[in-house]
Amino acid sequence: MKPGRNDPCPCGSGRKYKHCCLAAATQASESPQEITWRRLRRATEGFPKTMARFVEELYGLDAIDEAWEEFTLWEEVEFDSASPHVPLFLPWFYHCWAPDPLEETCVEDTSLHGRAPTSVFLEQRGARLDPLHRRYLQACLEAPFSFHEILRCDPGHGFRARDLIIGTECEVLERSASQSLEIGDILFAQIVSIEGIFLVEACPMVPLPPMDKIEIIDLRKRTAPAPTTELFAQELLRGWEIELRELYHELVTEILEPPPVEIHNTDGEFVVPQRVTFDIDSPQAAFDALKHLALGESEDELLATAERRADGELARIELAWKKAGNRVHASWDNTILGHVEIAGERLVVDVNSNERAEAFRKIVEDALGGSARYRGSENVTTTESTDEEDAAEDEEQARLAELPEVRENINAMLAAHYEGWVTQEIPALGNRRPLDAVKDPDGREKVEALLSQMERDARRMHASVDDGILNRLREHLGLSEGRNQADPRRT
Repeated sequence: MKPGRNDPCPCGSGRKYKHCCLAAATQASESPQEITWRRLRRATEGFPKTMARFVEELYGLDAIDEAWEEFTLWEEVEFDSASPHVPLFLPWFYHCWAPDPLEETCVEDTSLHGRAPTSVFLEQRGARLDPLHRRYLQACLEAPFSFHEILRCDPGHGFRARDLIIGTECEVLERSASQSLEIGDILFAQIVSIEGIFLVEACPMVPLPPMDKIEIIDLRKRTAPAPTTELFAQELLRGWEIELRELYHELVTEILEPPPVEIHNTDGEFVVPQRVTFDIDSPQAAFDALKHLALGESEDELLATAERRADGELARIELAWKKAGNRVHASWDNTILGHVEIAGERLVVDVNSNERAEAFRKIVEDALGGSARYRGSENVTTTESTDEEDAAEDEEQARLAELPEVRENINAMLAAHYEGWVTQEIPALGNRRPLDAVKDPDGREKVEALLSQMERDARRMHASVDDGILNRLREHLGLSEGRNQADPRRT
């Protein structure tokens, strides 16, 4: 029977098992890489506080503000210790930043100019460090920052990552971050190699989504070709350090500070719900003049739901204003432009843009002339709902999404959408069609990023999308199912 942690050790030492043979038993079951990781963790315990005091003493308190200003690209952002950028900034500050002798600096000691704090620390105190810790800090000085795509994730242990700029891959030991990462996530990080293992020295609090890979590929095009040696790779990344950091800030700001959502309808018009109102002389006359707007519906079909007065005259009727086809979705037969209601002496249409409101007004005035008098247009706003109402609505949507007939209809619509998507000109692909973009390596990688984003979004829908739909889309594009594990530039 295996002894408990607090039981006497079976070796007879008289000590508790956890203080005696348990550590040796645990270490025996660990790999050499895990043993090195554990040794380094012990060696570096408490070091962040030591390094912070060292920098404050030598470089001065103002140095952190000077470095922060450079890290944030001189955007006049005040340093905040609670900023989500801090887990990236502090390692960058220690290992990469140095007072610039060619610029005005708060660091008066000229012997520190052009030297990273970690370099000075190693020179002055390195002899007192554990040799493994010393080698690790030297590796931190040499390791550049870059964008890394998560290819595989083993929560609580680590992940496999690909450097999206230079194409190299590595197995990273990282127990904390690996618990929240997903395949396809992108990290702007500093990954350090030491004693045959790879560790994350600097990692953002917020990973980037697969879609952001497209802009990283565009930046990669402006760098030199894929490097052939590790030394050249490090020099390449260090040479593009400012551009890489600038792109990181652009991409993460869209997540941390999303711009106001601008919604467009399928005609590309800003969505502004509008209600257009007319006074009319006759419901029947208005219907006769506008019934042609209900494309594909006969007069009898429309009148089947009409309300009539006691004398048989038309009192109220509704119809959908439609046009043939759809600008975005080639599989759609028509586009609903608005919902028309004729009731008594009032004609009302609800549309979702200013352009459609103006177009409908012209249609009515041309068709009815003086028998329709424009009263005006007004923005239609929805009332704010309570948290309880939102939760109830979400629950109802989830319930409906699980109905077989609803799932079938959603999957049919999505299948039609994706079938047309491959032949559409996609802005993210430089207005190229996915079918054309996959013919070159960079374009193929961009399409793969879009598919990864689609798959991730599909998993989060109330009614999860049938895997077969996206798998067929991959087949149509000549892409294998699942994520490519090799750098397309090296195949």
